Amino acid sequence: MKRQTVSLCLIARDEEARIGTALKSVLALVDEVIVIDTGSRDNSRIIAEGYGGRVVDLPWTDDFAAARNAALAEAASDWVLVLDADEYLQPVRPVEFQRLLHDPTAAGYRLRIVSPREETGPEGRSQVRLFRNDPRVRYEFPIHEQVAPSLEAWARDQGLHVFDAQLAVVHEGNDPDRRTRSRERSLRILRKAVETHPGEAYFPYRLGCEGLVRLDDEVLPVAGLEEALAHLHTAWCRLDRRPPAEVRRLTWVPDLGARIVSGLLAQERCTEAQRVAAQVRTIFPDHPAVLLQAAAAGTRDLQQNHGRLPADGVRRRLDEVRADLLRLRAGEAAASLAGVDRRVRDLYPLRYLGELALLEGKVGEAVGQFEQALELDPAYSYAWLGMAECSRFAGDRKRAMKLYLRTVTESEWNHRAWFRGCDLMVEMGFHDNAASWRRSVVERFPEHPQARAARAADLAAGSGAPQTVAG
Repeated sequence: MKRQTVSLCLIARDEEARIGTALKSVLALVDEVIVIDTGSRDNSRIIAEGYGGRVVDLPWTDDFAAARNAALAEAASDWVLVLDADEYLQPVRPVEFQRLLHDPTAAGYRLRIVSPREETGPEGRSQVRLFRNDPRVRYEFPIHEQVAPSLEAWARDQGLHVFDAQLAVVHEGNDPDRRTRSRERSLRILRKAVETHPGEAYFPYRLGCEGLVRLDDEVLPVAGLEEALAHLHTAWCRLDRRPPAEVRRLTWVPDLGARIVSGLLAQERCTEAQRVAAQVRTIFPDHPAVLLQAAAAGTRDLQQNHGRLPADGVRRRLDEVRADLLRLRAGEAAASLAGVDRRVRDLYPLRYLGELALLEGKVGEAVGQFEQALELDPAYSYAWLGMAECSRFAGDRKRAMKLYLRTVTESEWNHRAWFRGCDLMVEMGFHDNAASWRRSVVERFPEHPQARAARAADLAAGSGAPQTVAG
């Protein structure tokens, strides 16, 4: 069988400290190395050429897709492998790599992206990085560029498919100063793109993502959330103008919907969150991230309105939410789309199953769900929060307080633990401690309704004396 050839395509600028690792990780797999240099002033070119790379100079125009496509235009092999200069491919045997390339039904592969940087997500995020070389397959978007849309369109025409592969790309991450510069550049390019492409939904989506802070599956009500939600809403409205079949092919839309739902829940806008979740589910009924956020919205609504709903209504909604969560746990939801975190299936549903059990007064069952979650991830702060809620439900307030403290120790960004702990301190008469926690709540989560209410109460009282923050 004829060996399939591969071109490594990489763009770089001032990457002398990293580019050698990237190139060395694939030398046994690729037939040519193409490096697009966008203005290096260090030894990046010398190092790339030392590994046999062909370096092409390209003036930087704030357009990553243009740089990627310049590399693709130089590629002469059957397949293309794409890396960044601060990434490397985890070891794979050449024979196994070639086996992927010889699949006659494959147009390309999504590779797992593994990163130590929390903001890029845990392993389970994936991107198209390996695909057949064809002039109709090109990147689009000047920032957060994507090749998947054109590859999938080409694959449909050819009767081919894009598959998930077990190959992993390790993203080494950057130092804080480098990350700050990178974010500033991204925001600059995104803002320009929003203005120059007024009908494109992708750019306000990415601009909204830049303004969100997340803890695991949950958006946090920090400063900037309102603006970020406005950008995400703009993206969602722009998608309304496109045919549903076209929207279904956009792999980032489920994440857009999930982020909107989670952001609305962070502001306690539960009714709106449920409405958006229902809309997203009409387009992506089986997407894991969509199902999870729909379950989150349903659980939150039950927690807020449990006492105001008829018993049969509560039971029906409990069953509906639990069924979605059990589908996720069983792996029945479609997980073939890119970017799905495996914790969405394995870990996060346990949190909501525990919360549903607690709503029914089944403390032992709830504890069991939270303990399962902690076995998977001992640092999962929402599981510790669930354990605190179980102790509080059982009347053990001292243990509950210890567990709230444990929760915020695991993650200082678990806003629900801060609110609930502050409320319990007031109940127990620890008003000075409650005031200290309240200040942390208001400072950390200024866009939560309770934080806004607390600031308004302070202003109305004309003093900085702490007021009670109810959980």
